[in-house]
Amino acid sequence: MNIVEVSEKNVKEAIELFKRSKYALYEAISAPMKEDSLIEEDLLGYETGAISYVLSDKGRAYVLFTIDKDNAELSNFCVDKKAVDAAAMERCLEFAAKQFSSLTFVFTWVDSLDVTLSDCLEAFGFEYTGEQDYLDKEKLVLRFRYVYRRKK
Repeated sequence: MNIVEVSEKNVKEAIELFKRSKYALYEAISAPMKEDSLIEEDLLGYETGAISYVLSDKGRAYVLFTIDKDNAELSNFCVDKKAVDAAAMERCLEFAAKQFSSLTFVFTWVDSLDVTLSDCLEAFGFEYTGEQDYLDKEKLVLRFRYVYRRKK
């Protein structure tokens, strides 16, 4: 498996992973899934200049993440949990940390339904900041903010 930048060539597989991994969240908050064109804009960084990467093998994406250096943020972290182990997720986090090497702090949000990702982030060294935001207040679906502090 290789980590490669999302481009016009592989954006469809990245979109499919995004949709697979976020399906439970969108279902829980009774919201329609984002349209493919909006997901593509976000992953290709048309508005923000952020760069997305996928861990893929033979035309299938297993881990997706977006690095936005301007905002010191790791976003769109999507994992095919049935096919990827903790070691592969850690490999992606190590890759992301290297991309943020010039920054002291890196932030990310994790929805309350993704306990596996929260555990992986904490094992890697991310810490919960105490900040949270409701994605759906009535259904008690939240997202939590984490920070990675680079050690000197």
